[in-house]
Parts: sequence; structure tokens; C-alpha cells
Amino acid sequence: MKQLTKIKIAFLLLCLPLVAFAGSYTDSAKVLSVKDIFREHTIRTPYQDCYTQQVRQNSRGDGSATNELFGSLIGGAIGNRFGKGDGKKAMTVAGALLGASIANDAEKNPYRLVNKEVCETKYSHSNESRFSHYLVRYEYQGKRYSYTTTNHPKTDNIRVRVNIAPF
Repeated sequence: MKQLTKIKIAFLLLCLPLVAFAGSYTDSAKVLSVKDIFREHTIRTPYQDCYTQQVRQNSRGDGSATNELFGSLIGGAIGNRFGKGDGKKAMTVAGALLGASIANDAEKNPYRLVNKEVCETKYSHSNESRFSHYLVRYEYQGKRYSYTTTNHPKTDNIRVRVNIAPF
């Protein structure tokens, strides 16, 4: 009897993988539809936004007295327009001195305003639809199923794996 029990146990152990394998097989299912699925993507496109801006720039005097001389001539000409007699001479001298002083001060100013083109990189945004995957609907034994894939089915039938398991 012990011998018979050992044979039964050995037989069950040998058959167990066959029972597990018997619960899964492949079959064919009919493809009902294949739908392209698209996703929205935001596209960022760079562009240059340029404008003119006043900026301070270092300026050094050129070391010559040309600016002061030119300022004194203009100041003297303006001062000459005012006053009468000796007053006219005094206004001319005062205008010349004031013009030279203004030109000298302007030359001593370490900065001057200049127009400079400034460009910034900005981005425009647009939406674009891109292919994502296929939604495949199929029928197997009267029931409808679906799955997603990146590969389009080549035929009207697909291979399906059928698993049978007890509850």
C-alpha cells in the first residue's frame, strides 16, 4: 500500500504542470475597429523681441578745450542779444563764461545717455495634435474587448491569450 501511495503522489506531481499549462491557450478574435488616438502637445517657439532703450554709457572728456571754446562762443552770441551799451558787453562776457562753464560741466559728467537696441528671447506657444496610439476593439466569443497599442493590427483577426482559472 505504501508503494501504491508513492506512485499516486508521483503521478500527481508529474501531471500538475500539465494542468497549469492546460489553463492557458491562444485563439483568434475578430477586430471590430481601430481608432487613431491623438494627444495635444504644446509647442514653444522662440523669437526675438527687440526695442530701443536709453542706457547710461561711460564718457570721458577728450582732454581738449574745444567744447569749452564752442560753449563760450554760443554763450557769448546769446548774451550779446541782451543789454545796451556797456551792459551789452557785460552780457556777452557773462554768456561766454556761462557757455564755457556748461560745456565744461557736460564734459565732466561721467555718463551720457545713448540709444541701444536690446533684444530678448521670448516664446510663442501653440498646440499641436500628435499621434499617440491605436485603440483596438475586438470581439471574442460574443463579448467585446479593447486594448491600446502603438502597432496597427495587420489583419482583421488578432491572436488572444485565453486564461482559464477556477474562482
